[in-house]
Amino acid sequence: MGEYLRPTFKEVPYQQKNLEPRAVDGYDTEDVVKDPSALETIASILKHKERVSKRLLFLSDELRKRALHHDDSKLVPPELDWLIEMDKEPRYPYGSVEYFAKMERWKKFFDHHYKNNRHHPDHFAIGIDGMTIADLAEYMVDIISYYEELHPKDAIKTIKGQKERFGLSDQLCQILINTLLEYYSWMGSFPPIAEEAKIKESETTSPTP
Repeated sequence: MGEYLRPTFKEVPYQQKNLEPRAVDGYDTEDVVKDPSALETIASILKHKERVSKRLLFLSDELRKRALHHDDSKLVPPELDWLIEMDKEPRYPYGSVEYFAKMERWKKFFDHHYKNNRHHPDHFAIGIDGMTIADLAEYMVDIISYYEELHPKDAIKTIKGQKERFGLSDQLCQILINTLLEYYSWMGSFPPIAEEAKIKESETTSPTP
């Protein structure tokens, strides 16, 4: 077996089989590779990392555009005009009976909005099955942004409500819940569910003073 490369922060020269030199954090030019095939392995890994990086950055750029232009259609007529009139009515809790009744009264607004915004399952003739990862990310963030703060229980309740409304699979629901709890727990002022359970357990087992 060849020697393993020793971590430093220099460049590894790739001279075998026309491999171009490229910078790699963590490897020293003075390190010796006794097994020439190690160079090919490292080059293959680096090429794969580069492809993945470019494609992830492409997706992140799409999400950035969506972050900047989310719900732009609400800021121009006819949606803006309709929203001004809608807001003369009370704003009901998301998912409530009153919320859906208001949606039905203002169907013309919602039909126009869904038609022009693909982060809603209603945009697609086949519902959520027509969406992409980028659509799902914007959709997920959209539905939790009705909350100023997001308690984990609210996140789970919201996703389960979407499951009933749009027929989300159990697997997709779990992925969305995992994502919310992993990346958006900072939105809430409460400890995570696991911590809450520990607190409750300690309260019930603690001796009464």
